[in-house]
Amino acid sequence: MTGQRMSVTLVNDGKKAALAQVSLDWGEKESGRSQTLPLAVSKPLLKISSGQKATVEIFYQGTGLPTDRESYLLLSVLDVPPAAKTPHTMTVALRHHFKLLYRPPLKNTLDDAMAGLSWETQKATAGRLIADNPSPYYLTLNDIEATGPNGQPCGQPIEHLMLPPFSTQPIDIPACQPASLRYQIVSDAGNLRPYGATLSANQKSHGSAQF
Repeated sequence: MTGQRMSVTLVNDGKKAALAQVSLDWGEKESGRSQTLPLAVSKPLLKISSGQKATVEIFYQGTGLPTDRESYLLLSVLDVPPAAKTPHTMTVALRHHFKLLYRPPLKNTLDDAMAGLSWETQKATAGRLIADNPSPYYLTLNDIEATGPNGQPCGQPIEHLMLPPFSTQPIDIPACQPASLRYQIVSDAGNLRPYGATLSANQKSHGSAQF
């Protein structure tokens, strides 16, 4: 989401009409649940016929979100089931969460942010890896594989890591002292871009794109 309005399309692939409840919330607890969310949805409750689509618009009032970095929000869609027609029947409602990032005008690009991500190991703390995201973008990483100095795997790959803007994240890798990394970063289009990095103790190392 880059402007003050965006559209989200919901599709009902089921064989019956669906009643969907749509809402927005902060994506991070530390963002402050007491703060008023400066966005709204056009159709908080809507009915979608079987095999049909429906569009929900999200409106931003123009103020209330940071202008120097992305904001992380959650779009929640609750599939409201019909009332049970038989006694002693349990009804299950399914709630789906989707990440929504609001992006104000920023000088650097997401490609710059990917290239600027750095990693550091520390001699004093064996098995500790520090990820540093100095950019205004959220970076979502998948399949982080650490390898030791002899080429041995340092335990199981880390499946998912989301780095907030201007943040550092310590990662414990107790199996061995990592000497290199392989990982993937999710692009705006949802594609996985592979990266690799060679690590040096007490020095920041940047990853390079792997083709």
